[in-house]
Amino acid sequence: MKTIFITASLLFSGTFLQAQQIDLARNAHFVKSMDEINSGKSVLKYSDIQGNPFYKNGFSEARIGDTGTTLPVRYNMYKDVFEVRNDSNIYAIPKENTFSKFVFVATNEKFILANDDEGFAGYFLVLTEGKNKLLKKIAVKFSPEVPAPNTLIPGTPAKFENQKPVYYIKTDENIIKLTKKSEDLLSALPSDKKDAVKDFIKTKKIKFNQELDLIALANFLNK
Repeated sequence: MKTIFITASLLFSGTFLQAQQIDLARNAHFVKSMDEINSGKSVLKYSDIQGNPFYKNGFSEARIGDTGTTLPVRYNMYKDVFEVRNDSNIYAIPKENTFSKFVFVATNEKFILANDDEGFAGYFLVLTEGKNKLLKKIAVKFSPEVPAPNTLIPGTPAKFENQKPVYYIKTDENIIKLTKKSEDLLSALPSDKKDAVKDFIKTKKIKFNQELDLIALANFLNK
């Protein structure tokens, strides 16, 4: 993949930002992104693959970082990057502190850049704010075409498949991956909170595979 250095005057000309917003992209390192996948045997356009690799269709206005700057961006769930368009080209926005937060203007949905429990940097959807943030990791998987083995058994087309979301509690100190077992969360909490959280989970019958239950749990942790 070819690396491209985009200057503020090129990428953030009048099409995207006002003059006072140009500092956001100065010296940023952008990589050209293509709406295609090299499957090994051929190059497939996204449009030829079933499913959708993007969180939203098209580009949507989002506030960038802690500034008032807005840009039309899209979140590529397959590549786990935010992308911006300049003329006919699309560029992946680098995973840097300057671009560590994206808030879609129309829906107020916030994505932040964080490290998962294995230390890999990626973007997470924020479901609750506070000292204990509930984060949701969404992703899609690419499955290549499987040709029909014979005339009686049909093949399957290439497709993007939504993966089961993974939830995390992000504290000031660490990030806790939530599993089906409440013990995994309790073991990571401070000792003075464990009993209260355990009682809350039992009393409210919290299910760790239900998003609304996890939101309630995160709100309780923030009390």
